[in-house]
Amino acid sequence: MANTGENIYRRKDGRWEGRFISGRKPDGRAKYTYAYGRTRREAKEKLEKRKLMIAVQPTGSCRMTVKELFSWYLAKIEVKPSTRARYVFVIEHHILPKLGSVFVAALTAIQLSDFLTQKQKHGRLHGGGLSAKSVRDIGVLIKAALRAAVAEYHFPCDALNAKLPKAKQRKIEPFSTSELDRIGKALSPSANHKDAGILLSANGGLRLGEVCALRVSDIDFQTGTVSIVREVLRIKIGTKTQLIVQTPKSESSMRTVPLPADALAFLKKAVAGLPQDAYILTGRVDKPMEPRTYQYYFESILRRCGIRKRCYHTLRHTYATRCIETGIDIKSVSEMLGHADITTTLRLYVHPSMDSKKQAVQKISFLGGAA
Repeated sequence: MANTGENIYRRKDGRWEGRFISGRKPDGRAKYTYAYGRTRREAKEKLEKRKLMIAVQPTGSCRMTVKELFSWYLAKIEVKPSTRARYVFVIEHHILPKLGSVFVAALTAIQLSDFLTQKQKHGRLHGGGLSAKSVRDIGVLIKAALRAAVAEYHFPCDALNAKLPKAKQRKIEPFSTSELDRIGKALSPSANHKDAGILLSANGGLRLGEVCALRVSDIDFQTGTVSIVREVLRIKIGTKTQLIVQTPKSESSMRTVPLPADALAFLKKAVAGLPQDAYILTGRVDKPMEPRTYQYYFESILRRCGIRKRCYHTLRHTYATRCIETGIDIKSVSEMLGHADITTTLRLYVHPSMDSKKQAVQKISFLGGAA
């Protein structure tokens, strides 16, 4: 970090005094700015505010470092705890070690591009490179903070011209009809409440975190629907992780999805005897299912069925594909998945099966059955 001459100490009168170098006098000697407080913490907080006030000049120049930029940005934005925790982790472990002491105005597009390239080669904390998506996410966060500062303080910023790496789309192969049949047969005999999540994702497109957060009261057997109003996430806070329950990641993710009759019949048996406020997958009112634990449970079901290992999200992709193949319009499918617009649904979630492709080409044969 740049030498700012910062110092905080306790005065003889009991107050705490903090100071930092805010400039230079004509003779070259350091010019200090001071802040005072009844506690060390108070003096430190006031000092940080003074530094930010001085760092950004209304003349169009910026003397903030990248570390100071993110202190300002995190204090400014309003995001969910899970998002903030993710930002803090990325900032502290990936951005500040290399760029923290760099002055924002001096950060160039080439410098930022080189930094992101190195992350792809050697960015993992325990060796190896980060994926293009992870590196892109880091770049997006840096640019978001830079844009916010430029919008508020009006200074030129060459780093905003840096190009971000394109994230490769992860290819997910939906379950085939025969694989779904095997999974269904593995679940049917017991109608266990723990199996309800797999059924809901296959028949309603629910995300892993959404099924882990479902309570019995979220299922309306009268209307035949399930309401998604919360999700479970594990976030990293400092050196520890914590399981949290929060509202879904976007307004469109809060939705009500219709369920087929056989799925409702299964669910009715599965939740029988559970309190209305109980989490479905655990059967407890005080503890939701850990998403990672449920992923492992899902993998055990696949092994039992003789199906190769797939991520839980495959169920959601399979649901979207089956909806399209059965003729449900794309707008309805998008809303049931909780997407903000149909482009996400079309780009990421629709995977026509080989059977549907074969049926389609039969309809366009130019021989018209003359052969």
